Amino acid sequence: MAENPVQLYNIQYRRLFPWLHLTRAFWIAVDIRKLILAGVALLLISAGSFVCDELPFGGASSGEEAQLRDDQRWPWQWSLGYDLWHGGDGPAELRGLMHDPQNTLRRVAGNWQIVLRPFRDFVQPAAIVFRGDATASELADAVTRALWNLCVWSVFGGAICRIAALQFARDQQIGVRRALIFSATRFFGYLSAPLMPLAGVGVLWVLCLIGGWIGRIPGGVGPAVLGVLWGLELLFGFLMAVVLVGVAVGWPLMFATISVEGTDGFDGLSRAYNYVFERPLYFLWQAIVTMVYGSLAIFFVWLMAQLLTHLSLWGVSWGLGYERTAELIAGSPELVVADLSETESGSLGAGIARGWMCALGVLVVGFVYTFFWSAATITYFLLRHSVDANDFDEVFVEEVEEKDELLPLVGTAAMGDAGRPPAPATPPAPAEPPPVDLTP
Repeated sequence: MAENPVQLYNIQYRRLFPWLHLTRAFWIAVDIRKLILAGVALLLISAGSFVCDELPFGGASSGEEAQLRDDQRWPWQWSLGYDLWHGGDGPAELRGLMHDPQNTLRRVAGNWQIVLRPFRDFVQPAAIVFRGDATASELADAVTRALWNLCVWSVFGGAICRIAALQFARDQQIGVRRALIFSATRFFGYLSAPLMPLAGVGVLWVLCLIGGWIGRIPGGVGPAVLGVLWGLELLFGFLMAVVLVGVAVGWPLMFATISVEGTDGFDGLSRAYNYVFERPLYFLWQAIVTMVYGSLAIFFVWLMAQLLTHLSLWGVSWGLGYERTAELIAGSPELVVADLSETESGSLGAGIARGWMCALGVLVVGFVYTFFWSAATITYFLLRHSVDANDFDEVFVEEVEEKDELLPLVGTAAMGDAGRPPAPATPPAPAEPPPVDLTP
Protein backbone atom coordinates (compact mmCIF):
# COMPACT_ATOMS: atom_id res chain seq x y z
CA MET A 1 0.00 0.00 0.00
CA ALA A 2 1.35 3.44 -0.88
CA GLU A 3 2.52 5.49 2.06
CA ASN A 4 1.49 8.83 0.49
CA PRO A 5 -1.75 8.23 -1.42
CA VAL A 6 -2.79 10.89 -3.88
CA GLN A 7 -6.09 12.54 -3.05
CA LEU A 8 -8.60 12.68 -5.88
CA TYR A 9 -9.16 16.37 -5.42
CA ASN A 10 -5.42 16.99 -5.92
CA ILE A 11 -5.38 15.40 -9.37
CA GLN A 12 -5.22 17.96 -12.16
CA TYR A 13 -7.65 16.30 -14.52
CA ARG A 14 -7.21 18.88 -17.29
CA ARG A 15 -3.49 18.07 -17.42
CA LEU A 16 -4.27 14.36 -17.75
CA PHE A 17 -7.18 14.90 -20.15
CA PRO A 18 -6.66 18.23 -21.94
CA TRP A 19 -9.88 17.81 -23.93
CA LEU A 20 -11.75 18.61 -20.70
CA HIS A 21 -10.93 22.24 -21.49
CA LEU A 22 -13.83 22.04 -23.93
CA THR A 23 -16.18 22.32 -20.95
CA ARG A 24 -15.05 25.95 -20.65
CA ALA A 25 -16.74 26.70 -23.96
CA PHE A 26 -20.09 27.36 -22.24
CA TRP A 27 -18.71 29.97 -19.85
CA ILE A 28 -16.70 31.61 -22.61
CA ALA A 29 -19.66 31.61 -25.02
CA VAL A 30 -22.28 32.97 -22.60
CA ASP A 31 -20.82 36.46 -22.80
CA ILE A 32 -22.97 39.43 -23.69
CA ARG A 33 -20.24 40.90 -25.93
CA LYS A 34 -20.05 37.75 -28.03
CA LEU A 35 -23.83 37.39 -28.05
CA ILE A 36 -24.22 40.93 -29.38
CA LEU A 37 -21.61 40.29 -32.08
CA ALA A 38 -23.32 37.06 -33.11
CA GLY A 39 -26.74 38.73 -33.08
CA VAL A 40 -25.59 41.56 -35.34
CA ALA A 41 -23.95 39.05 -37.69
CA LEU A 42 -27.14 36.98 -37.91
CA LEU A 43 -29.21 40.08 -38.68
CA LEU A 44 -26.77 41.08 -41.43
CA ILE A 45 -26.88 37.60 -42.94
CA SER A 46 -30.68 37.61 -42.87
CA ALA A 47 -30.75 41.04 -44.50
CA GLY A 48 -28.28 39.82 -47.12
CA SER A 49 -30.49 36.81 -47.80
CA PHE A 50 -33.44 39.15 -48.35
CA VAL A 51 -31.39 41.20 -50.81
CA CYS A 52 -30.28 38.06 -52.66
CA ASP A 53 -33.91 37.05 -53.11
CA GLU A 54 -34.52 40.33 -54.93
CA LEU A 55 -31.65 39.84 -57.36
CA PRO A 56 -32.38 38.59 -60.90
CA PHE A 57 -31.09 35.11 -60.08
CA GLY A 58 -32.52 35.07 -56.55
CA GLY A 59 -35.71 33.22 -57.51
CA ALA A 60 -33.81 30.13 -58.62
CA SER A 61 -35.11 27.98 -55.76
CA SER A 62 -38.41 26.13 -55.90
CA GLY A 63 -41.63 27.41 -54.38
CA GLU A 64 -41.36 25.21 -51.28
CA GLU A 65 -37.76 26.27 -50.66
CA ALA A 66 -38.68 29.92 -51.09
CA GLN A 67 -41.58 29.58 -48.66
CA LEU A 68 -39.39 27.83 -46.11
CA ARG A 69 -36.80 30.57 -46.50
CA ASP A 70 -39.45 33.24 -45.86
CA ASP A 71 -40.74 31.39 -42.77
CA GLN A 72 -37.21 31.22 -41.32
CA ARG A 73 -35.88 34.50 -42.65
CA TRP A 74 -34.90 36.11 -39.36
CA PRO A 75 -33.10 34.50 -36.43
CA TRP A 76 -36.06 34.71 -34.04
CA GLN A 77 -38.08 32.60 -36.48
CA TRP A 78 -35.67 29.68 -36.28
CA SER A 79 -36.21 26.44 -34.41
CA LEU A 80 -33.49 24.82 -32.36
CA GLY A 81 -34.76 21.37 -33.31
CA TYR A 82 -35.26 19.86 -29.87
CA ASP A 83 -37.83 17.06 -29.80
CA LEU A 84 -40.17 18.38 -27.11
CA TRP A 85 -42.61 15.86 -25.68
CA HIS A 86 -43.96 17.74 -22.68
CA GLY A 87 -45.82 20.67 -24.18
CA GLY A 88 -43.14 22.55 -26.09
CA ASP A 89 -42.34 25.24 -23.54
CA GLY A 90 -39.78 25.60 -20.79
CA PRO A 91 -41.87 24.85 -17.67
CA ALA A 92 -43.40 21.74 -19.27
CA GLU A 93 -39.97 20.46 -20.28
CA LEU A 94 -38.65 21.17 -16.79
CA ARG A 95 -41.46 19.08 -15.29
CA GLY A 96 -40.68 16.33 -17.77
CA LEU A 97 -37.03 16.49 -16.75
CA MET A 98 -38.01 15.92 -13.13
CA HIS A 99 -40.37 13.00 -13.91
CA ASP A 100 -38.29 11.27 -16.59
CA PRO A 101 -34.74 12.63 -16.46
CA GLN A 102 -33.13 9.75 -18.36
CA ASN A 103 -35.38 10.05 -21.38
CA THR A 104 -35.22 13.86 -21.42
CA LEU A 105 -31.42 13.97 -21.18
CA ARG A 106 -31.10 11.40 -23.93
CA ARG A 107 -33.30 13.45 -26.27
CA VAL A 108 -31.53 16.67 -25.40
CA ALA A 109 -28.02 15.28 -25.86
CA GLY A 110 -29.10 13.67 -29.13
CA ASN A 111 -29.77 17.02 -30.77
CA TRP A 112 -26.13 17.43 -31.74
CA GLN A 113 -27.12 18.76 -35.17
CA ILE A 114 -27.90 22.16 -33.67
CA VAL A 115 -24.23 22.62 -32.78
CA LEU A 116 -23.36 22.19 -36.47
CA ARG A 117 -25.79 24.89 -37.63
CA PRO A 118 -22.94 27.39 -38.34
CA PHE A 119 -21.10 24.64 -40.20
CA ARG A 120 -24.15 23.90 -42.38
CA ASP A 121 -24.63 27.59 -43.14
CA PHE A 122 -21.18 27.59 -44.74
CA VAL A 123 -21.23 24.20 -46.45
CA GLN A 124 -24.76 24.01 -47.89
CA PRO A 125 -24.54 27.00 -50.27
CA ALA A 126 -21.06 25.95 -51.35
CA ALA A 127 -22.23 22.39 -52.04
CA ILE A 128 -24.55 23.66 -54.80
CA VAL A 129 -21.47 24.79 -56.75
CA PHE A 130 -20.32 21.17 -57.06
CA ARG A 131 -23.63 19.86 -58.33
CA GLY A 132 -23.44 18.71 -61.92
CA ASP A 133 -27.05 19.62 -62.69
CA ALA A 134 -26.98 23.12 -61.15
CA THR A 135 -28.16 25.91 -63.44
CA ALA A 136 -26.35 29.21 -63.94
CA SER A 137 -28.92 31.02 -61.76
CA GLU A 138 -28.51 28.51 -58.95
CA LEU A 139 -24.73 28.78 -59.14
CA ALA A 140 -24.82 32.58 -59.04
CA ASP A 141 -27.26 32.56 -56.12
CA ALA A 142 -25.21 30.02 -54.14
CA VAL A 143 -21.90 31.84 -54.72
CA THR A 144 -23.41 35.20 -53.74
CA ARG A 145 -24.88 33.86 -50.50
CA ALA A 146 -21.73 31.91 -49.60
CA LEU A 147 -19.47 34.93 -50.15
CA TRP A 148 -21.76 37.20 -48.13
CA ASN A 149 -21.83 34.74 -45.22
CA LEU A 150 -18.06 34.41 -45.38
CA CYS A 151 -17.56 38.19 -45.41
CA VAL A 152 -19.86 38.69 -42.40
CA TRP A 153 -18.27 35.95 -40.32
CA SER A 154 -14.78 37.09 -41.33
CA VAL A 155 -15.47 40.23 -39.30
CA PHE A 156 -17.76 39.06 -36.52
CA GLY A 157 -16.63 35.45 -36.24
CA GLY A 158 -13.01 36.60 -36.14
CA ALA A 159 -13.89 39.08 -33.37
CA ILE A 160 -15.66 36.36 -31.34
CA CYS A 161 -12.66 34.04 -31.73
CA ARG A 162 -10.32 36.85 -30.65
CA ILE A 163 -12.26 37.52 -27.44
CA ALA A 164 -12.48 33.77 -26.75
CA ALA A 165 -8.74 33.29 -27.35
CA LEU A 166 -7.72 35.91 -24.80
CA GLN A 167 -10.26 34.64 -22.28
CA PHE A 168 -9.11 31.05 -22.61
CA ALA A 169 -5.37 31.72 -22.62
CA ARG A 170 -5.00 34.59 -20.15
CA ASP A 171 -8.42 35.33 -18.65
CA GLN A 172 -8.03 38.71 -20.30
CA GLN A 173 -11.07 40.75 -21.28
CA ILE A 174 -11.20 43.01 -24.32
CA GLY A 175 -14.06 45.12 -25.60
CA VAL A 176 -16.15 44.75 -28.72
CA ARG A 177 -14.41 47.69 -30.37
CA ARG A 178 -10.91 46.25 -29.98
CA ALA A 179 -12.07 42.84 -31.17
CA LEU A 180 -13.70 44.32 -34.27
CA ILE A 181 -10.60 46.38 -35.04
CA PHE A 182 -8.50 43.22 -34.76
CA SER A 183 -10.73 41.25 -37.14
CA ALA A 184 -11.22 44.16 -39.55
CA THR A 185 -7.47 44.69 -39.95
CA ARG A 186 -7.10 40.97 -40.76
CA PHE A 187 -10.25 40.74 -42.87
CA PHE A 188 -8.46 39.55 -46.00
CA GLY A 189 -6.70 36.88 -43.96
CA TYR A 190 -10.00 35.48 -42.67
CA LEU A 191 -11.54 35.76 -46.12
CA SER A 192 -8.70 34.22 -48.10
CA ALA A 193 -7.93 31.29 -45.79
CA PRO A 194 -10.88 29.11 -46.91
CA LEU A 195 -10.81 30.48 -50.47
CA MET A 196 -7.19 29.62 -51.30
CA PRO A 197 -7.82 25.84 -51.39
CA LEU A 198 -10.71 26.45 -53.77
CA ALA A 199 -8.20 27.92 -56.24
CA GLY A 200 -6.40 24.58 -56.22
CA VAL A 201 -9.71 22.81 -56.75
CA GLY A 202 -10.29 25.11 -59.72
CA VAL A 203 -7.00 24.06 -61.31
CA LEU A 204 -7.85 20.38 -60.88
CA TRP A 205 -11.32 21.03 -62.29
CA VAL A 206 -9.79 22.60 -65.41
CA LEU A 207 -7.67 19.48 -65.91
CA CYS A 208 -10.79 17.34 -65.67
CA LEU A 209 -12.51 19.71 -68.11
CA ILE A 210 -9.73 19.21 -70.61
CA GLY A 211 -10.29 15.47 -70.32
CA GLY A 212 -13.95 16.03 -71.14
CA TRP A 213 -13.02 18.02 -74.22
CA ILE A 214 -10.74 15.20 -75.33
CA GLY A 215 -13.68 12.83 -75.04
CA ARG A 216 -15.53 14.92 -77.65
CA ILE A 217 -13.08 13.98 -80.41
CA PRO A 218 -15.22 12.21 -83.06
CA GLY A 219 -14.65 8.86 -84.60
CA GLY A 220 -14.39 6.97 -81.32
CA VAL A 221 -10.89 8.31 -80.74
CA GLY A 222 -11.93 10.73 -78.01
CA PRO A 223 -13.70 8.20 -75.74
CA ALA A 224 -10.82 5.76 -76.18
CA VAL A 225 -8.22 8.34 -75.17
CA LEU A 226 -10.40 9.50 -72.26
CA GLY A 227 -10.73 5.90 -71.12
CA VAL A 228 -6.95 5.57 -71.06
CA LEU A 229 -6.63 8.83 -69.14
CA TRP A 230 -9.46 8.01 -66.72
CA GLY A 231 -6.93 7.01 -64.07
CA LEU A 232 -5.63 10.58 -64.07
CA GLU A 233 -9.20 11.86 -63.77
CA LEU A 234 -9.66 9.69 -60.69
CA LEU A 235 -6.43 11.06 -59.26
CA PHE A 236 -7.63 14.62 -59.83
CA GLY A 237 -10.93 13.76 -58.18
CA PHE A 238 -9.13 12.28 -55.17
CA LEU A 239 -7.03 15.41 -54.76
CA MET A 240 -10.11 17.61 -55.00
CA ALA A 241 -11.84 15.46 -52.36
CA VAL A 242 -8.92 15.81 -49.96
CA VAL A 243 -8.77 19.57 -50.43
CA LEU A 244 -12.52 20.02 -50.01
CA VAL A 245 -12.69 17.81 -46.92
CA GLY A 246 -9.84 19.76 -45.38
CA VAL A 247 -11.40 23.16 -46.05
CA ALA A 248 -14.88 22.03 -44.98
CA VAL A 249 -13.68 20.55 -41.69
CA GLY A 250 -10.85 22.96 -40.97
CA TRP A 251 -12.22 26.40 -41.87
CA PRO A 252 -13.29 27.16 -38.26
CA LEU A 253 -9.72 26.36 -37.19
CA MET A 254 -8.44 28.81 -39.82
CA PHE A 255 -10.36 31.61 -38.14
CA ALA A 256 -9.15 30.46 -34.74
CA THR A 257 -5.53 30.38 -35.96
CA ILE A 258 -5.61 33.98 -37.14
CA SER A 259 -7.32 35.13 -33.94
CA VAL A 260 -4.85 33.29 -31.67
CA GLU A 261 -1.63 33.83 -33.58
CA GLY A 262 -2.39 37.21 -35.18
CA THR A 263 -1.09 35.95 -38.52
CA ASP A 264 -2.42 35.87 -42.09
CA GLY A 265 -4.64 33.60 -44.09
CA PHE A 266 -1.83 31.38 -45.39
CA ASP A 267 -0.72 30.52 -41.86
CA GLY A 268 -4.32 29.83 -40.87
CA LEU A 269 -4.71 27.51 -43.86
CA SER A 270 -1.46 25.60 -43.30
CA ARG A 271 -1.96 25.12 -39.56
CA ALA A 272 -5.57 23.97 -39.96
CA TYR A 273 -4.64 21.36 -42.57
CA ASN A 274 -1.61 20.24 -40.59
CA TYR A 275 -3.44 19.80 -37.29
CA VAL A 276 -6.53 18.11 -38.75
CA PHE A 277 -4.65 15.60 -40.90
CA GLU A 278 -1.93 14.93 -38.31
CA ARG A 279 -4.34 14.32 -35.41
CA PRO A 280 -7.56 13.17 -37.14
CA LEU A 281 -8.76 10.86 -34.34
CA TYR A 282 -8.06 13.43 -31.64
CA PHE A 283 -9.88 16.04 -33.68
CA LEU A 284 -12.83 13.67 -34.19
CA TRP A 285 -13.03 12.99 -30.46
CA GLN A 286 -13.08 16.70 -29.70
CA ALA A 287 -15.85 17.17 -32.28
CA ILE A 288 -17.95 14.45 -30.62
CA VAL A 289 -17.47 15.96 -27.16
CA THR A 290 -18.32 19.42 -28.50
CA MET A 291 -21.51 18.26 -30.17
CA VAL A 292 -22.86 16.36 -27.14
CA TYR A 293 -21.86 19.02 -24.62
CA GLY A 294 -23.03 21.80 -26.92
CA SER A 295 -26.46 20.23 -27.30
CA LEU A 296 -26.87 20.24 -23.51
CA ALA A 297 -25.55 23.81 -23.21
CA ILE A 298 -27.82 25.18 -25.93
CA PHE A 299 -30.84 23.42 -24.40
CA PHE A 300 -30.01 25.02 -21.05
CA VAL A 301 -29.87 28.50 -22.60
CA TRP A 302 -33.16 27.91 -24.43
CA LEU A 303 -34.73 26.62 -21.20
CA MET A 304 -33.58 29.70 -19.27
CA ALA A 305 -35.06 31.97 -21.95
CA GLN A 306 -38.36 30.13 -21.70
CA LEU A 307 -38.34 30.30 -17.91
CA LEU A 308 -37.53 33.99 -17.69
CA THR A 309 -40.35 34.73 -20.14
CA HIS A 310 -42.75 32.59 -18.10
CA LEU A 311 -41.75 34.25 -14.83
CA SER A 312 -42.04 37.74 -16.36
CA LEU A 313 -45.52 36.86 -17.62
CA TRP A 314 -46.45 35.47 -14.21
CA GLY A 315 -45.28 38.60 -12.38
CA VAL A 316 -46.89 41.13 -14.74
CA SER A 317 -50.17 39.20 -14.90
CA TRP A 318 -50.75 39.80 -11.20
CA GLY A 319 -50.96 43.51 -11.92
CA LEU A 320 -52.28 43.65 -15.49
CA GLY A 321 -54.24 40.43 -15.64
CA TYR A 322 -53.31 37.22 -17.42
CA GLU A 323 -55.46 37.74 -20.53
CA ARG A 324 -54.22 41.25 -21.22
CA THR A 325 -50.62 40.23 -20.54
CA ALA A 326 -50.95 37.26 -22.91
CA GLU A 327 -52.35 39.55 -25.61
CA LEU A 328 -49.44 41.95 -25.06
CA ILE A 329 -46.84 39.37 -26.10
CA ALA A 330 -49.03 37.29 -28.42
CA GLY A 331 -47.33 36.71 -31.73
CA SER A 332 -43.88 36.61 -30.12
CA PRO A 333 -41.35 34.06 -31.40
CA GLU A 334 -42.14 30.50 -30.40
CA LEU A 335 -38.45 30.13 -29.71
CA VAL A 336 -38.82 31.98 -26.40
CA VAL A 337 -42.52 31.69 -25.54
CA ALA A 338 -45.36 29.32 -26.33
CA ASP A 339 -48.46 30.56 -28.13
CA LEU A 340 -50.50 32.07 -25.30
CA SER A 341 -53.35 33.86 -27.02
CA GLU A 342 -54.91 33.91 -30.48
CA THR A 343 -55.67 37.61 -30.15
CA GLU A 344 -52.79 40.00 -30.74
CA SER A 345 -52.85 43.51 -29.39
CA GLY A 346 -52.17 46.18 -31.98
CA SER A 347 -51.05 48.82 -29.51
CA LEU A 348 -47.66 50.50 -29.60
CA GLY A 349 -46.72 48.93 -26.28
CA ALA A 350 -47.48 45.44 -27.61
CA GLY A 351 -45.28 46.09 -30.64
CA ILE A 352 -42.40 47.20 -28.45
CA ALA A 353 -42.88 44.20 -26.15
CA ARG A 354 -42.78 41.82 -29.12
CA GLY A 355 -39.62 43.61 -30.27
CA TRP A 356 -37.98 42.77 -26.94
CA MET A 357 -39.08 39.15 -27.37
CA CYS A 358 -37.52 39.06 -30.83
CA ALA A 359 -34.28 40.47 -29.40
CA LEU A 360 -34.30 37.70 -26.77
CA GLY A 361 -34.77 35.13 -29.53
CA VAL A 362 -31.79 36.57 -31.43
CA LEU A 363 -29.60 36.22 -28.33
CA VAL A 364 -30.67 32.59 -27.86
CA VAL A 365 -29.82 31.74 -31.47
CA GLY A 366 -26.65 33.82 -31.16
CA PHE A 367 -25.47 31.53 -28.36
CA VAL A 368 -25.39 28.65 -30.87
CA TYR A 369 -22.81 30.60 -32.88
CA THR A 370 -20.81 31.93 -29.94
CA PHE A 371 -20.54 28.37 -28.61
CA PHE A 372 -19.43 27.14 -32.04
CA TRP A 373 -16.68 29.74 -32.41
CA SER A 374 -15.57 29.43 -28.77
CA ALA A 375 -15.33 25.64 -29.07
CA ALA A 376 -13.41 26.00 -32.35
CA THR A 377 -10.92 28.31 -30.62
CA ILE A 378 -10.42 25.88 -27.73
CA THR A 379 -10.05 23.02 -30.21
CA TYR A 380 -7.26 24.93 -31.92
CA PHE A 381 -5.43 25.38 -28.61
CA LEU A 382 -5.77 21.65 -27.89
CA LEU A 383 -4.53 20.57 -31.33
CA ARG A 384 -1.64 23.04 -31.19
CA HIS A 385 -0.67 21.71 -27.77
CA SER A 386 -0.82 18.11 -29.04
CA VAL A 387 1.16 18.71 -32.24
CA ASP A 388 3.56 21.55 -31.39
CA ALA A 389 3.61 21.21 -27.55
CA ASN A 390 2.74 24.90 -27.12
CA ASP A 391 1.43 26.03 -23.76
CA PHE A 392 -2.19 27.05 -23.49
CA ASP A 393 -1.30 30.57 -22.39
CA GLU A 394 0.60 31.38 -25.60
CA VAL A 395 -1.49 33.88 -27.54
CA PHE A 396 -0.67 36.87 -29.69
CA VAL A 397 -1.00 40.13 -27.78
CA GLU A 398 -0.89 43.41 -29.63
CA GLU A 399 1.84 45.78 -28.57
CA VAL A 400 0.54 48.74 -26.63
CA GLU A 401 2.52 51.95 -26.60
CA GLU A 402 4.05 52.27 -23.16
CA LYS A 403 4.10 55.65 -21.52
CA ASP A 404 6.87 56.61 -19.14
CA GLU A 405 5.33 57.82 -15.89
CA LEU A 406 8.26 60.20 -15.37
CA LEU A 407 7.66 62.09 -18.59
CA PRO A 408 4.92 64.35 -17.18
CA LEU A 409 7.16 65.22 -14.23
CA VAL A 410 10.05 66.01 -16.51
CA GLY A 411 7.83 68.13 -18.68
CA THR A 412 6.49 69.98 -15.65
CA ALA A 413 9.98 70.69 -14.42
CA ALA A 414 11.02 71.94 -17.83
CA MET A 415 7.97 74.15 -18.08
CA GLY A 416 8.64 75.44 -14.58
CA ASP A 417 12.17 76.38 -15.45
CA ALA A 418 11.00 78.04 -18.62
CA GLY A 419 8.38 80.06 -16.75
CA ARG A 420 10.77 81.57 -14.19
CA PRO A 421 12.55 84.86 -14.95
CA PRO A 422 16.19 84.35 -15.80
CA ALA A 423 18.53 84.62 -12.82
CA PRO A 424 20.80 87.72 -12.77
CA ALA A 425 24.15 87.06 -14.27
CA THR A 426 27.00 86.81 -11.76
CA PRO A 427 29.75 89.33 -12.55
CA PRO A 428 33.01 87.68 -13.39
CA ALA A 429 35.75 87.76 -10.77
CA PRO A 430 38.38 90.48 -11.36
CA ALA A 431 41.48 89.21 -12.98
CA GLU A 432 44.58 89.10 -10.73
CA PRO A 433 47.38 91.48 -11.72
CA PRO A 434 50.46 89.83 -13.15
CA PRO A 435 53.30 89.29 -10.65
CA VAL A 436 56.05 91.99 -10.48
CA ASP A 437 59.61 90.83 -10.92
CA LEU A 438 61.78 92.46 -8.14
CA THR A 439 65.04 90.69 -8.77
CA PRO A 440 67.97 93.10 -9.44
